[in-house]
Amino acid sequence: MNKIVLILAILLVTSFAYTDRWCEWSGTVGENCVNDRHGVLMSAEGIPTRTEAIINSWGVYRVTETQPVIGENQRRDAEVWGFADNEITLTWTVREMTATEIDNRIASPMSVTNYYIWKALLVTGVLTQQQAVNNLFLK
Repeated sequence: MNKIVLILAILLVTSFAYTDRWCEWSGTVGENCVNDRHGVLMSAEGIPTRTEAIINSWGVYRVTETQPVIGENQRRDAEVWGFADNEITLTWTVREMTATEIDNRIASPMSVTNYYIWKALLVTGVLTQQQAVNNLFLK
């Protein structure tokens, strides 16, 4: 019984979760963006409507977001806004990651055990500070 109630609750919430995004077009980017409520937008005078032509007459247009395909060593960069046929589009440029960004992505902290081993090697004089640096930071 609990599973049925949970599934019904999820279906009820997800059916209202999707909303369209609407923005005013500044000439270069979308601004003053709002999400509709169940497909209804309100005018400045408080008039509700679902008709896209009326909403467009207020200077507000639907935004279509396109997520770029990002490769393993790439990242999302600058926003690219566009406007055509009463629709605003938003996507992003993709750029290659720098060597530093790749190194930071794959870096992981040293375990506590390894830390104490290196510390013991330094304290006992088995390694000098420079030898430890050379062994830890060079690939």
